[in-house]
Amino acid sequence: MGNVTFNNPMTGRIFLVAKSGITNESEIKASYASVSYPDGTPMLYTTLKLALASCVASRGDTIVLAPGHTETITAAAGSGVTVAGVRVVGLGSGTLVPTFTFTTAVGASFDVTAANVWIENVNFVCGIDNQTAMVNVTASDVKFQNCVFTTNTATIGAALGILTAATSDRLVVNQCRFLGTATNSGTTTTAQVQYEGAVDIVIQNNYFAGKMTQSILNTATVLRGLIFNNNFVIATGTKAIAVAAASTPFISSNNINVPSGTAPVVAAAGFVANNKYSAAAGVTAGAASTF
Repeated sequence: MGNVTFNNPMTGRIFLVAKSGITNESEIKASYASVSYPDGTPMLYTTLKLALASCVASRGDTIVLAPGHTETITAAAGSGVTVAGVRVVGLGSGTLVPTFTFTTAVGASFDVTAANVWIENVNFVCGIDNQTAMVNVTASDVKFQNCVFTTNTATIGAALGILTAATSDRLVVNQCRFLGTATNSGTTTTAQVQYEGAVDIVIQNNYFAGKMTQSILNTATVLRGLIFNNNFVIATGTKAIAVAAASTPFISSNNINVPSGTAPVVAAAGFVANNKYSAAAGVTAGAASTF
């Protein structure tokens, strides 16, 4: 928690969420039982939703998810961030990264409905076939940093990973991984990121892999924006990036492997430069090009 504070200067309060993965959880809760801020607000919570209830919009509050923390989401908007200006940071690495798993209902989702939200080092895992969308973003200036989205496994798949609305201006998705198996017996993911109508969206430094129609999809006109330095392995679909005919993003420096298609990027009005494309696996097989 000290690193979270000193590496990222802030003016708000810090709240800890710890539900599982801590062997001495009862001792931690007991030690924090009488600890609170001067106004009586407790510092330790068992779910993200409970911690958000103590946050104040735009104060600069940070919610820290403990290593190994897990939550299961079974309904639409079952979890998410509803307070503006909050930063959610997961601690831990590998299997200890805090994880939200979706089960039970295809509409189960993690919704970000408040502006200026930062989410970092959190795993999102699809656990039910034909899930409508894992994460819904309806606010502006939201950032996902170093998160993992498992959109499909051998038997199930989410239709969408991240779905944004026309109100999601300046969304940033940076250094995230979107993962899935090459084949599965369930739903083929339509897109791991689908964004609609917002301006200046940035999708950069990410890794996309799995069974999907395309990794990034935009179906309504979007002005400007950047799709930069991403790596794509498209197991089933025919393209990596598809944007609306009148959208004008700058698409540059992406590395793309699409064995099943010949048009890895569809962007009639986009500015496309310095991308690399391979049509097959292996160092000698298939065609490769730079465009």
